[in-house]
Amino acid sequence: MMRNLTFLLRVFSLLTVLTLAIHAQTATATLRGSVTDGSGNITPGAAVTLTQTSTNLKRTFTVGETGQYSFTFLEPGRYILEVQVKGFKTFRQEQIELAVAQAAELNVMLQPGDIAETINVSAGETSLQLDTASAALGGVVQRTQIDNLPLNGRNVFQLAQLEVGVNTSPGSRSATPNLSAGGVGEISINGGRTLTNEIVVDGMPITNKADNLPSFRPSPEAVQEFRIVTNTYSAEYGRTGGGALNFSVRSGSTQVRGTLFEFLRNDAFDAANFFVNQTGSQKEKFRFNQFGGNLGGPVYLPRFGEGGPAVKKLDKLFFFFNYEGLRVRQARLRQSNVPTLKQRDGDFSELLGATIANVNVRDTNGTLIPARVGMIYVPGAVVAAGQPGAGSRVVFANNVIPAARFNAVGLNLLRSFPLPNRTGFTNNYVVNSPSASNENQVVARLDYSLSQKHLLYGRVIKDFSSSFNAGPFPGNIAGTQASPILRSRPSTAVVDYVWTISPRVVFHANGGMTQSVADSRTYSDGYDPTTLGFPSYLANASGDARVFPSATVTGYTTLGPPRNFGNARNIQDIFSFNQDVSFLFGAHSLKLGANERSYRIYNNRPDDPAGNFTFTRAFTARTAADAQSGDAVASLLLGNPSTGRLAIVPQPAVQSLYYAFFAQDDWQVNKRLTLNLGLRWEADLGNTERFNRLTNFDLQGQFPISSLSVAFPTATGLGTRTLNLRGAVTPVGRGTVSTREQYDRDLNNWGPRIGLALKLDDKTVLRAGGGIFYASNSGGGFATQTYALSDTAETPFIATLDNVTPTPGTSLSNPFPNGIVQVPTAFPGAIYGYGQQILPVKVRNIRQPKIGQWNLSLQRELPGHLKVQAAYAGSASMGLLSGPTDLNQLTPENLALGATILNTTVANPFLTLPTNQRPASTSILGRATVTVAQLLRPYPQFGNVVSYNMNEAHATYHSLQLRVERRFSDGLLFTAGYTFAKTIDDVSGISAGATIQVPNYQNYYDRRSNKALSTFDVRHRFIGNVTWRLPFGYDGRYLKSGVTGQVLGGWGVNAIVQAQGGFPLSITAVSNGLQGLAFVGGNAAVGILRPNLIGDPVIADATQRKTTLQWFNTAAFQVPAQYTFGNAPRTFGNLRGPGYFGTNLSLQRNFRITEATRLQFRAEAFNLFNRANFTTPAAILGAANFGRLLAAEDARQMQLALKLYF
Repeated sequence: MMRNLTFLLRVFSLLTVLTLAIHAQTATATLRGSVTDGSGNITPGAAVTLTQTSTNLKRTFTVGETGQYSFTFLEPGRYILEVQVKGFKTFRQEQIELAVAQAAELNVMLQPGDIAETINVSAGETSLQLDTASAALGGVVQRTQIDNLPLNGRNVFQLAQLEVGVNTSPGSRSATPNLSAGGVGEISINGGRTLTNEIVVDGMPITNKADNLPSFRPSPEAVQEFRIVTNTYSAEYGRTGGGALNFSVRSGSTQVRGTLFEFLRNDAFDAANFFVNQTGSQKEKFRFNQFGGNLGGPVYLPRFGEGGPAVKKLDKLFFFFNYEGLRVRQARLRQSNVPTLKQRDGDFSELLGATIANVNVRDTNGTLIPARVGMIYVPGAVVAAGQPGAGSRVVFANNVIPAARFNAVGLNLLRSFPLPNRTGFTNNYVVNSPSASNENQVVARLDYSLSQKHLLYGRVIKDFSSSFNAGPFPGNIAGTQASPILRSRPSTAVVDYVWTISPRVVFHANGGMTQSVADSRTYSDGYDPTTLGFPSYLANASGDARVFPSATVTGYTTLGPPRNFGNARNIQDIFSFNQDVSFLFGAHSLKLGANERSYRIYNNRPDDPAGNFTFTRAFTARTAADAQSGDAVASLLLGNPSTGRLAIVPQPAVQSLYYAFFAQDDWQVNKRLTLNLGLRWEADLGNTERFNRLTNFDLQGQFPISSLSVAFPTATGLGTRTLNLRGAVTPVGRGTVSTREQYDRDLNNWGPRIGLALKLDDKTVLRAGGGIFYASNSGGGFATQTYALSDTAETPFIATLDNVTPTPGTSLSNPFPNGIVQVPTAFPGAIYGYGQQILPVKVRNIRQPKIGQWNLSLQRELPGHLKVQAAYAGSASMGLLSGPTDLNQLTPENLALGATILNTTVANPFLTLPTNQRPASTSILGRATVTVAQLLRPYPQFGNVVSYNMNEAHATYHSLQLRVERRFSDGLLFTAGYTFAKTIDDVSGISAGATIQVPNYQNYYDRRSNKALSTFDVRHRFIGNVTWRLPFGYDGRYLKSGVTGQVLGGWGVNAIVQAQGGFPLSITAVSNGLQGLAFVGGNAAVGILRPNLIGDPVIADATQRKTTLQWFNTAAFQVPAQYTFGNAPRTFGNLRGPGYFGTNLSLQRNFRITEATRLQFRAEAFNLFNRANFTTPAAILGAANFGRLLAAEDARQMQLALKLYF
């Protein structure tokens, strides 16, 4: 209740500050043109009246000496235009369709005669199809398409795929059964990155600051239409690296109209996925119900003692209300790897394999025996000198770990695994895991015409949702595949005001807010880790965020919640205030405006509050690199993790501000030429934090310990060196740093825009344009570290001091014997992070990425309401944000020293410093010895120094785009388009989407070698859609009467056909030891190792063909020699993943009840022909499934629906 009250108070506050508002992308249209006589002479004094058909609201304009008229800020919909002047017949044109954000031109030629005589012109005679007023590329998805085209998951964002230049991925095509962001984040518009598109609803931005995803998605029943702008748009648009989606919500009309609907899906209607059939498993259970209704019309008020009707209709006040509910129930077959019954008792004899030639080991009974595959070795145990078999490793006798060696915590974790219910070692635990989603969304809008000069509307959208996914394991140990219990409350509200000061001056103000509230709870909420035998300090460190610890056991399904997905709350607010003024000066239509936004993020997301431990075979293998011995479960049972951590993180309250000002002049030079001249300035300012806890990393900053002398062993040949300890973490808004913003202000973001539209004749227009655009400098997701907060305390698990023997006194029973690192009460100065991994760091010189766009297009209107277009669209991007980058990578010169030298350990020189200058004992520099590799790093006093969002990436895009469109007429509408394109970059994004890879730099010192085709490059793409009301029966042109008319009437067919090539493959390799040196800590998200290319990866032999078992020639790749980089390109132009072909079909039958009421039944099929559309093959060299296709998109799915229109 309090949350709703707060939301309403914030909406009310917008009304009080509306006069200070400023404007950006509007959802309204503009209609302008000239009025002349038959000889082309202007007709000053002509009265132009524009009437909105749905509301009967009128606006008038008196033509001046230039002969021009202009109507701005028009709601999308249908209009009537009348022109009257003495001595000429009245001109009248009906059915003028204006689309969202359209700039339309309609020139009127008057005929001499009596003003009382009217000349009616049809829409077909004076078409608005050609884009004669703007050079921008894009298109409009009309209400007819939204209402009729088949939508998988009822996701209106999917219709953005109908435009040329838009690339899709499996994540954007799937049936996302919720009203939230859906898959819109994974579309690329004209070479722009995914997650960089701007989305606005009624002029209000809804893309959040954290990851540039929309906070919600509107119900398709509530959307009037939306425009997709893809290239060289006007100066009104900004803060986008790709394109913009501009939505308009429906409004009421003079008549009460409404809809009731129910959509139903059931797995019984669906085909089985390709791999379900291949493996013989069963289809997942699926139940989908989406229902609701809407109502719109004039507002009626009761009469009190006035006589006449009981209610009074208000002709100038209109309402629209929409409700949509969603209920989804699923049961997914989960196959997991769990320890066998023998393993649970310490018996690993089942793992024993072949004898290893010429290798002997001694078992715990003292017997010297031949080594075998699958043996379990005693961690760190070596036969002592002077004993038989001296120097050999020791294995557990009979491959059985005695109960006396069990670690109590490890045993309890092991017994937390469910018992296997299948035989074997893989997929030996199978269960049906339920999941459910419940969502409700309401949309309400009021439009009020105070007078012809004052128009006002307000709109609110409120969404309530909850979901859970049980995962593979029950209860506390649900596992990382389980989603937390989620509750989401996104909301948005906007108030819009138009004041026609005079026919030539119009003021527009718009203000609103979008809020996203997301709560999550794990299945182990409140769990006490001491139950497993962990020490009490672990439970105390968890505080209120007590959960089951996360235990990753290599080769087995993970226990406990995933990192960063514990008990959490995230709140994101967007406040947007807008204002602009439009002027008509002769042939110039000038608009001046500005936009101010405030982005706020409140994030309470505990990060491994109960500990996160990873178990591998390393400690129980013959050597850490031996893949034929040891087992992760054995390491777990002995209580020896390979890595681990516990983190205490603050709850950030982050804000950033955005400002923009623009001027746009649309100059009609003459009847055939229009110029679009614009200039935009914008600034996306750095983050600030309520308690000034943000930090920067100064690359050349002075560390408190200026230098340190190290005498390297003679065998290394390095001699004695002095370490120059540069680089320091600096606070933001504290101490000597006065500014509270995390980045230096970038105030030089000027974006000129220019375009022209030249009518070669009445049915042909040549258009060209170019401009500079700036994308957001944000992204990276919700993780607390994303903001580089200073008050984060991480305690690492020190697994070993020599890479062989477990650290004495350190095990699961006492994982952090030196205590838990606590959050500092005050910023410790430049010594912050000493001996720690710093992830991430933020440098101060972050800038907004800069994108240049240009296009050239030719449009032609053809008979039959057709418009065709051929266009070239291109872009060049610079200063794009790169993904995680380790600034502490070893230089190539030092890396060339080789493994022997770099792995050499020396006495830790940092421990020779005075006590108050030494690193903490819990840090990676708190050990007695340290490797040569660590001391040769650029910043040896730190671990990984991982930077996010460096302005180092570049991209180019070129495309040919062909498009044909038929305006809706006689029951038929269709569009079709083909895109031939090429996108090249060196990093394809900040973070990977669900189905698009984003490999980062392999070698930070050779970033140019990363240049290749983008991971979202699609060379060929076709998209087509059709909405066709069949011309038969009572509502058609043929066979209208009798029984035949009743049987054949009311049918409709709607379809979407999409075909595109596959994405370029990015092949990576398992570690060759490089990630342990070039990227100490093995953070795969930072360094991506590529293989060597030793052959042709393309399967081209006529006797061999691509199969699901081998998509490419896996023998063409080789893991690079140890501690060297691979020579394979980042992506392959001749080696791509599978393409996509899909047809979605909707068959409708309308039953007329009355003239204004009809019942519609519809049957819809997605992937009608049940084509197996495979996703990207496994592309990690060294993995068991390398080169195989492992997953496919949805098989054919069916949906049934009933809709009542009244």
